[in-house]
Amino acid sequence: MEEVKSFLLMIQFMTRIPINKALPCENKNFKKASAYIPLIGIIVGMSQFIVYKLLFNLIPAEFLSVIMIIVYVFITGGFHLDGLGDTCDGFFAFKGGKDKIIEIMKDSRVGTYSTIAVIIDILIRYIAYVKIININSGYIIILAPFVGRVSLALLAYVGKGAKEEGSGNLIINNISNREMGIIFIIVAIFSYVTSGYLHVTYEILLFGISCIVTLLFYKLCKDKIEGITGDNLGAINEIVELVALIFLLSI
Repeated sequence: MEEVKSFLLMIQFMTRIPINKALPCENKNFKKASAYIPLIGIIVGMSQFIVYKLLFNLIPAEFLSVIMIIVYVFITGGFHLDGLGDTCDGFFAFKGGKDKIIEIMKDSRVGTYSTIAVIIDILIRYIAYVKIININSGYIIILAPFVGRVSLALLAYVGKGAKEEGSGNLIINNISNREMGIIFIIVAIFSYVTSGYLHVTYEILLFGISCIVTLLFYKLCKDKIEGITGDNLGAINEIVELVALIFLLSI
């Protein structure tokens, strides 16, 4: 029962799916719940996949691609896109110290770099989804967000918090070896299930690339703000998900 509550807590935290249940929200609860972060990727991907299957033969690929993007934004609340935008504003719009960069990232106003980053993200998604629809490779719709959330969990595990407060700290510095062990098991099971669609060599390569991208991004975060924030978690999710889409459509 506790594991179910942990799973529901992570759904409540990382999606807009209504969970009509009062759940404990202490640090220890989020610590246990963090093991299920990759499963959120499956939920997001499955939501898009269902729409893809329902409308596949009914509307042109271009319109279906737009609808799939809308579903993605709706189910996540634009949570990770916002993190990508804020990260780009803070990291690239200002050359200064840690405190000023974090202040810019917290600013609710949308800057130029944020706008550019979100537009590029959506354009890549649009092109990728059209390609997926045209070649009828629906498994990619589920695999890409899964890999993105695994990278999010990895960054939260290896990184240290750049600020004392923030929703990101519910996960950052709060994932133990136990939770990472569970995540590894989930990844292994998911890889086995999807091995019928993607050769194991490519799966290993995909996760290897995602790990490298995540660690390089962490180095950038350390150079900029001496750690990571919740916005950075959202950013790495988006970056790795896009890398996964490009990789899977290029092999």
